[in-house]
Amino acid sequence: MGEKIYEQDTVCVAGVETTYGTDATPTAAANAMRVKVDLTLLDGDQEALEYDAGRGGSKGSIQRNKRISGSLTGYLAGSGEAGVAPAIAPLLQMAGLLPTVTADTDVTYTPVSTDHDSCTLIVYRGKIKHGVLGARCNMEMSLGPDALPKITFNNLMGLYVPPEQVAGFQNADFTAFTTPLVTDPVSITTMTFFGQSVNMSSLMFKQGNNVVYRSVTNDESVQITERKPQIEITFEEPLVDDFDWWSKLSTYGALAYQLGEDVTDEGNIFELAIPNLQINSIEPTIIDGISHLKIVADVVPTERDNDFELIWR
Repeated sequence: MGEKIYEQDTVCVAGVETTYGTDATPTAAANAMRVKVDLTLLDGDQEALEYDAGRGGSKGSIQRNKRISGSLTGYLAGSGEAGVAPAIAPLLQMAGLLPTVTADTDVTYTPVSTDHDSCTLIVYRGKIKHGVLGARCNMEMSLGPDALPKITFNNLMGLYVPPEQVAGFQNADFTAFTTPLVTDPVSITTMTFFGQSVNMSSLMFKQGNNVVYRSVTNDESVQITERKPQIEITFEEPLVDDFDWWSKLSTYGALAYQLGEDVTDEGNIFELAIPNLQINSIEPTIIDGISHLKIVADVVPTERDNDFELIWR
């Protein structure tokens, strides 16, 4: 028997491409991503052959194209230094987010509608190297106090590169990744929805990118064709006389969320700012014997690309 391939030897590296589909040559020493890999490393479209064979059974099929798809999941954490992007930054850009850096202050990510960045990914499984070119994806954040804050880069697609064997194992360097702040009532210092301070039990932000694989003459690529961001928030239900949420269906308001204390957590503070949301559903639910409201709200931009801001500072 030959050498075995162990799951423990899986690592993903990523680099932002200067030219779409051109290898950014990321390395485990400089560009390792602290993520859990869940990728289909050979995906694509097959077409079954259909003809009259005079007998039962399969008639075979032809692989029409090849691509890579799946998701990567990592922790939401800052760089430890104000004005320096978090180490997971290449994946944020892969999700169609544009960083604006203010030195010694913050890094703000906003969505863009065109000219999206792309990434070269490499997944090493032991001594097997799987390359991915031109990767783009959707992004979702879990920000509630029920678990550590996480970012999932899902609906990820990229151009297929045949695997190859490398000489040795990768020595991944994760020193740029900091420990994520705990999402507890102390660390979540701001949580307002429609101007109300709510007792939030869960918060999910979904960027809502539509990611498609395109295989047409003169162009094989992955494109982000649209986005429809949403939030899903669950919080303790107040009395109607305290605040009537039921009357807010289809109305507009803002959301402000901050993880980390000013000054004390400088370099690790994260903010989600959404200036204009529209509530599209309200549903009561029971958690720990207490009534909560689960609300889904659509992010409605008022100008081009002003949907939301993700701020690390």
